Amino acid sequence: MRPTRSGRVPLVAALLLAVASALALALVPAGLALDRRIEAVLRSTAVEDLGRAPMILEDRTAAREEALSMHAMSVASADGMAQALADGRTGDALAQATETAAMYGEDPVLVGPDGGWVAGPPVPSDALQAVRRGETPVLYVFDGGMPRSLALAPVGGTGEDWMGAAGTSSPMDSTMATTLAALARADVTLVGADGTLVASTLAADSAAALAAAVRSGAGRAASEKVDEIAVGEGLTWVAAAPVADAGRVLFSRSADEELAVLPGVRRSALLAGGLTLILALGVGAVVALSLARPVGGLAAAAGRVAEGDFAAPVPSSPIEELDRLSRAFRSMRTSLQSRLAELATANEELEERQHRLRDLQAELIRQDRLASSARMAAELAHEIRNPVANVRNCLEVVRRKLPEGSESAAFADMAIDELLRMHELAEHLLDLNRPVDPGAGSCDPVAVVRQVATLASMGHQPVPVDLRADGVDVRVPMPPDALKQILFNLVDNAREAAGGEQPVVVAVTAGADTVTVDVLDRGPGIAQEVAARLFDPFFTTKDAVTGVGLGLFVAEGLARRYGGRMDAANRDDGPGARFRVVLPRGPEPEVAV
Repeated sequence: MRPTRSGRVPLVAALLLAVASALALALVPAGLALDRRIEAVLRSTAVEDLGRAPMILEDRTAAREEALSMHAMSVASADGMAQALADGRTGDALAQATETAAMYGEDPVLVGPDGGWVAGPPVPSDALQAVRRGETPVLYVFDGGMPRSLALAPVGGTGEDWMGAAGTSSPMDSTMATTLAALARADVTLVGADGTLVASTLAADSAAALAAAVRSGAGRAASEKVDEIAVGEGLTWVAAAPVADAGRVLFSRSADEELAVLPGVRRSALLAGGLTLILALGVGAVVALSLARPVGGLAAAAGRVAEGDFAAPVPSSPIEELDRLSRAFRSMRTSLQSRLAELATANEELEERQHRLRDLQAELIRQDRLASSARMAAELAHEIRNPVANVRNCLEVVRRKLPEGSESAAFADMAIDELLRMHELAEHLLDLNRPVDPGAGSCDPVAVVRQVATLASMGHQPVPVDLRADGVDVRVPMPPDALKQILFNLVDNAREAAGGEQPVVVAVTAGADTVTVDVLDRGPGIAQEVAARLFDPFFTTKDAVTGVGLGLFVAEGLARRYGGRMDAANRDDGPGARFRVVLPRGPEPEVAV
């Protein structure tokens, strides 16, 4: 079933979902465990069978060695063999040896009385000494690009009667690989002593890849006797058995082929699980419908109660829990009627309290307005302090420079400017939230920074200002006094942060639409816990004597009033803080013709 419009799931759908989930939680882990168990058994069986393949090779090798010894003695005792060797007729001896060895489907091996090889692969000298003593050794050598097995027997006798040695040899080729594959029920690959591929029951490319992987030592142990090696895109189990020093026999089985039965088992398991799920959902649907009908009737009665109908019938149910719920709903409905009557009385009392609350709110608003007026007065007192101090500094300089008339006049003019700015300061504070006058005027930010730098370097606590504004010739839509007030606050804060020991850097840069003024110091920087409150009113990191927390608040308000913004952060090039004022770019300055 689909969810209702409210996003809720019907009861029948919820119960069916619960049944399906329970079955999934039960069947899926069991199916996964069974799948892994079957895979483990198939893997273990194949690996164990493959691990017994070297023993099959040992049994066949023992039988083959016994046969080779008998064949060698038959060749050595052939009629005329001893006499031919004694007379030096090696050709006749070789012909006799070839004829006898051909009877067994093998190649002849012949050694003359002087120990020189006439036919067949050479063998070590110690093997010839064993033949001279009357032994019939079986050897494995790597000759002609493949491993071979051979046996020798003495001709004529032993010791002084030894006329040479004769025997047979048999190559370990594809015939042997096919025979071993049938006995071991595995693919067989023969490799020589140098690791080269000799013969295999596998395809040529697969056999070459297997030989190369074994030669490189790749793979991991699947059991004590079997290794698991990646060959191509699949895994191969390999059991290696040496053939003396002549080479190795590789018994292999493809892991993909051994586990090929798994997909069919999985499909059968999925089919059985699907049928079980369908049957369970059918039974669950019948049970869910028997539960959903009384629950739906109870929900309808509850909806009638929500509309104010307390007489709606409440259905009963043969299910004990649902019937108990119906009785509880009837009891709840009766209690709700009495509570509604009590609520009506409480509403009348609440309305009276609301009248009293409105009176209290009006009183709070009046008190808040008084507090705002007090804060504004504090702002005026805080901000007027700076120009008064500047005027005092200028007058002190004038007082020291009175004998020089022209310089004193310049400082007197500066003092007058500061007094005018002090007069306008109160108006700026009162106008912080008023609309901006379109004709408020504009200024050259570089010129304002120069004035601020001059005043800051000659104050009571002078601080050098490093102005960086090469090639900047723009205007901003802000009165010069407003910008000067902002910069005075920032430069003074930078001086206090750096302790007056290092210059304050003021950088002016112009963009396509904005002008940026950065004030940088080498103080301790801005702590993370106070960064978010820097521009709050009455927030300060200074003591109560030196600050009330209004300077940055007023400066940020002025910047915002004239369409700009202000932010602060720590410097990226070392310790210190950076306060940035971003203002809109004004009209281009007029060029005199």
